Amino acid sequence: MKRFLCTLLALVLTLSVTAALADTLTPVTVIYHPTIGGTTAIAIAEAKGYFEEEGLKINYQRFTSGPPEIAAMVAGRADIGFIGSGAAWLAFRGDVNIIALDNLALTDEIIAKKSSGIQTVADLKGKTVATQLGTAGENILNIALERAGISRDEVTIVNMDNNNLTSAIASAGATGVDAIAGWQPGTTAALEALGDDGIKIASNADYPDKAFPSVWVVNKDFVKNNPETVQKFVNALTKAMAYRAENMYEACEWASEKAGQAANDMYSQIPYAIWPTGAELKDYYTNGGFVDMLLNLRAGQVAAGKITEAEVKDINEVFIGTFAIEATKGY
Repeated sequence: MKRFLCTLLALVLTLSVTAALADTLTPVTVIYHPTIGGTTAIAIAEAKGYFEEEGLKINYQRFTSGPPEIAAMVAGRADIGFIGSGAAWLAFRGDVNIIALDNLALTDEIIAKKSSGIQTVADLKGKTVATQLGTAGENILNIALERAGISRDEVTIVNMDNNNLTSAIASAGATGVDAIAGWQPGTTAALEALGDDGIKIASNADYPDKAFPSVWVVNKDFVKNNPETVQKFVNALTKAMAYRAENMYEACEWASEKAGQAANDMYSQIPYAIWPTGAELKDYYTNGGFVDMLLNLRAGQVAAGKITEAEVKDINEVFIGTFAIEATKGY
């Protein structure tokens, strides 16, 4: 009986201490994407206790693309979020601030049907391509068309949620979609669904002069009113990314639940992004490499008509580099 009472008392004390600790943590609402890039760093920070070490309690929201996510952030429903390169134009026009690099994506692809007479990007002329406007899918499509000398007017572009692209192209011609522009794992699913009729005609790897940075952004009011909290988040995130670079398989295992994917499926996606080490992040931030990536990306999005020159904000106003520079000092 005494042993039972002691065990019960110990349990009560543990729960009380845990509850007391939770009450002292600063809450932050964070949006993630169910992709390998959108989950691995935060999964590590959670599993290794990096957020708690910084005194943060993360409340998660899941989004599948950048534009609706940033709309939610602008409305004050979230503090910090992950976006792919395609939605960066919303930051460039001043909707949110960029605070950190996550990875350099190689996951964006254009998948087509051979039965539609498509073997290369040049064959998209006169065809129907589905993509989610304002995302990395449209970004890769714009670059591919430009390099092939095809104007957007020569292609029928259908705006469609990225989650629906696979069913659209695999629907035996019912939708009239000849090709899709999106990102993994959705594009991989499309290739599998099409079987012998599917062909990948373009990906990030085909354009090595273009950088496709996936980044972390912050609500402008939140960063203005809570700079210490933002610094703590970037500290934990940077520590997690440095660990991730050396432990990608472990990162996938921790991120599997958030991504809604089996760890084995995520392993196959590891080569489709560049995962910076702590030292590489420090170099990007201190030597201007990350700013150059952003400027190059912005120029491409201006050229594609996503944003006008009159709308763009100064890059030093968009990217608040002090948080990332401080977080990488020790690398």
